[in-house]
Amino acid sequence: MLTAEFTATGRSTDPAMPGAAGTLTLYMDDQEVGREDIVTQPGNFCVVGDGICVGRDDASPVTPDYRGPFPFTGGTIDKVVVDVSGERSIDHEAQVRGWFMLD
Repeated sequence: MLTAEFTATGRSTDPAMPGAAGTLTLYMDDQEVGREDIVTQPGNFCVVGDGICVGRDDASPVTPDYRGPFPFTGGTIDKVVVDVSGERSIDHEAQVRGWFMLD
């Protein structure tokens, strides 16, 4: 399971980079594999919004290095969970599988 966790620390103080400042932490399963201070990138929004795209990028890309749509072709996406509760996500199914492996 791959998890990206953003912890906001406040608004960006750089006028050239509006958005929220904070720390982005990446986890593979429960192991932290990366951490960086970032500023979120506010995008262009419309009434219906772009929403969350999984497996493709329909709207504005996060970098000018490619043009959308940019389909994911590197494997299979089994499941996507978006949790905005502020609590750390726990994969209970993975925990149970781990318990059976110990048996």
